[in-house]
Amino acid sequence: MKTSKEPYVMRPQTGFDRHASQPALNMTDEEVDQMISTFAEQDAARQKTWSRLVVENYLSKWRWYFPRAGDSRAPSLSKAYAYYEHITLPRRVVSDASASHVMRRAVPGETQATELYSPFKTRSSTLIEWGVGVDLYFTTLFLMAILLLCAGLIHLPNIMFYNSNEYSPAGKVRVVDNRTEPIFFSLASSAICSTADWVVCADCTEEQWIYSPERFAKTADGVVLVARNGCEGGQFSQGVVNYVVAFLLAGAMALVSLYLRAREVRFEEDKITASDYTVVVRNPPPDAYDPDDWRDFFSQFADKQVTGVTIALDNHVLVRKLVERRVYMSNLRLALPKGVPLDDETAVRGAVGQIVLESQSERQGCLVRVFGCLVLPFLNFFNMLLPVEKLADKVFTLRDEIEVLLKKKYDVTSVFVTFETEEGQRAALSAMSTGKLTAMMNKTSAVTPSIVFQDRVLRVREPTEPSSVRWHDLGSSTMRKVAGRALNFCITLLLVSAAGWIVAAIRRKQPWITGPAVSVFNSVIPLIIKILMVFERHTSEGSYQSSLYLKITLFRWVNTAVLTKFITPFTSTVAPGRLDVLPQINSILWSELWLVPALRLLDLWGNIQKHFFAPRCRTQETMNSFFQGTYYNLGERYTDMTKILFVCFFYSSLFPTTFFFGFAILIVQYCADKYCLMRIWGWNPELGSELASFSRRYFFSGAVVAYFLVSAYAWAQFPYDNVCDSVNSTYVAPATYVNILAPPNVPSLQSITVTQEAAVVFCSQSWRSYDGFSFPPTPRLQPEGLTWMRGTQEALTILYGWTACIVAALFIVFFFGTGIVNFSLSWVRGVYEAANQNQHIDFSSNDGINLYIPQIRSFGLPFPLLACDVDCIDDNLIGWSDPVHSFDYHNIIYDIPWDGMPRQRVEVQLSGPSSPTMTRPATPEKPLSDFKVPIKPVFSMVKYYPPVWKTKLEQH
Repeated sequence: MKTSKEPYVMRPQTGFDRHASQPALNMTDEEVDQMISTFAEQDAARQKTWSRLVVENYLSKWRWYFPRAGDSRAPSLSKAYAYYEHITLPRRVVSDASASHVMRRAVPGETQATELYSPFKTRSSTLIEWGVGVDLYFTTLFLMAILLLCAGLIHLPNIMFYNSNEYSPAGKVRVVDNRTEPIFFSLASSAICSTADWVVCADCTEEQWIYSPERFAKTADGVVLVARNGCEGGQFSQGVVNYVVAFLLAGAMALVSLYLRAREVRFEEDKITASDYTVVVRNPPPDAYDPDDWRDFFSQFADKQVTGVTIALDNHVLVRKLVERRVYMSNLRLALPKGVPLDDETAVRGAVGQIVLESQSERQGCLVRVFGCLVLPFLNFFNMLLPVEKLADKVFTLRDEIEVLLKKKYDVTSVFVTFETEEGQRAALSAMSTGKLTAMMNKTSAVTPSIVFQDRVLRVREPTEPSSVRWHDLGSSTMRKVAGRALNFCITLLLVSAAGWIVAAIRRKQPWITGPAVSVFNSVIPLIIKILMVFERHTSEGSYQSSLYLKITLFRWVNTAVLTKFITPFTSTVAPGRLDVLPQINSILWSELWLVPALRLLDLWGNIQKHFFAPRCRTQETMNSFFQGTYYNLGERYTDMTKILFVCFFYSSLFPTTFFFGFAILIVQYCADKYCLMRIWGWNPELGSELASFSRRYFFSGAVVAYFLVSAYAWAQFPYDNVCDSVNSTYVAPATYVNILAPPNVPSLQSITVTQEAAVVFCSQSWRSYDGFSFPPTPRLQPEGLTWMRGTQEALTILYGWTACIVAALFIVFFFGTGIVNFSLSWVRGVYEAANQNQHIDFSSNDGINLYIPQIRSFGLPFPLLACDVDCIDDNLIGWSDPVHSFDYHNIIYDIPWDGMPRQRVEVQLSGPSSPTMTRPATPEKPLSDFKVPIKPVFSMVKYYPPVWKTKLEQH
């Protein structure tokens, strides 16, 4: 069943209405090239990006940059930049009559007057044009920056106190090469203590101070002297400010969450998707191939009818091979001359040989030779930028492997059943909601006979959105999924350990570059984690993004905040040296403020593509392929935000100025990301609110809990000198000691004056040295008969310690308790509850809604690849359309012949002048009655059952 519709170019499903009255881009490749040529000629200088102006006016005239400069047959860099600015980068319609606060985004290649969005003048309200996910990200980023600014302002009493002589009578100085110098200005308002008093220690040994030898000394007479911090910190007056801010932040976070949730609802309240009408069967019988059997079974729950059935097979290995081959073929097509049939190995090998001969005869510049020796082998290892001969080898080797896989038998792995109404879906989910044990053990006697399908108790759930299903992973076993995630998690932990070891080595040799090193690791390691994600299998994009988000967040939180604390000696927590905790955190924050956004704005890989690879391309199409924009991941952007929140909360008690750092960093991040969105990043699919909700629920709330826990320990461990007073201390007369014997590699002291009359003893103030469970951190951490807490510190630690205990318990109960209870109950009974209200709109009456069509998105391909026969499916239910090629062109089931293949590929490309009345070339028409289940199914199947009223409407 086919229906005619106005074709349109696929684009990210953002704030655009897919059925808006935009002129369709019904163009051939030649017409698209002509359109780009027109843009290249007519664009005024003020409409061009600065990089385009530099290239066109200067760089393109030099052969070291553009080896074919002056060659009339060479591809045009001006056209490539016109393609970049009119197709890749987002543009707005100039003559837009929509609301003034939202600048409507134009379709790529829009023929109306358009211009690039201005990163500086575009209002935040316009960001909804990139989808609700992008809008929520920028809104959250800005609100978090404001919260940190407010927290910093409330902390001003502590900031002023730490910066006064009342806290550190000796001022804020440090000793470098036997000379005294003031500490960096941003550290003056921290808890760094430069005041130390030497005292006699009754039981101290040099081994106890091996990590802080500068705090230990011994006289020739055997008297042991240790340095005791003389700063009056950890008092109730300071802690209560930090305590109040903790509750204000928790309340503000809750209000922000409510606001963002209301914003989500406002954007999505009228949005109904296919998942509202569909159920998925996770344990179907392996040979239940017939869609009609599934329709007949589920019709008992439908108040109207079943509208669609999708049967997914465990052919994930085959599908992955076909997709991989398509990607190589796409790259090979760009490298070969037009007209070379890619299925003809003889023709391809001949064309490849000619290209290799021409390449060998060309003179290579210095840059090309250096790149080929140092970088290209590494990229080739990951199958990137493969030479044309290797691309051909890959294509034909994969063909042989696929031919073997096409002969195998594949079982049913999942079944998606779409009802005409939401009532049908809810009735099915309610009636078939059973415990996991019942389904796993197939206890047919424990359920109503009417819900048993072919002697099997089905496990039925509500599915994710069609675009979020990872069809090429559905057939993966549970063991394979668990093993992949466990392997990647272990590798992530190894990366954390390796980064920690390298940072520790750097800080010993060159302390001043520790901060930049941490920031570089925060940028590089996530790239490695993304590559490692190929080993994981996920049934949905939400699961994939959450797994990636979790690992990157784990690394960045540990690498930025926790690592410095754990690799630094405890007694260096508030010390002023360059290797000590707070100076290191200060260095990291400065790097996050300038280095991280600078690396993002530099867009190193994107600029290498545009300025190195593109000028050396042989065809215009290949050159344009390097101007697709940089891929961005919204989950990674959230990790950058939560990382800064975590650092600020982690060190809030000892370094309250971090709140102002955090405010500045998030504002810079907001501006940098907005610039990247409008000038650097390429098109991305629509991103929903899942990541925003996931961040708010777990990571933002987790950061608040960390605030309470870490602050409670920070106040309890003050003064960080491992020196205690004893109730049985001995009297020591004040004296000045000479003949000081300092530990090795420590500058010797001429004399030490001791004024305290009581000897002290060694005691570890770190919670890690406590015998037993050290939570909550209260005065009980002090050994019996020994004390290190002064003045009102004990009262503060009692208040903060027990509050942290209560907050941690509430977090576990409210944020994990419901999930744990539901998970436990799901093993013995069904736990289905409707999540939203019934909108009482039929599936077939909802324009723009899609069926569950097996298709795979691959980076580098402009359209998804279909993995099923769509001849008997309404085009509108697929969800996208190519204005140039038919669906056959994007369907991998026709790539290689196989037994039972319904037909051969039919590919017709438009020709002649474009016209508003032209339609996308269609695949052969087939009535629904022609749908037949293959004897040995190889690919997933979809069958559409249109309602009677719709069939009659189309007939008339």
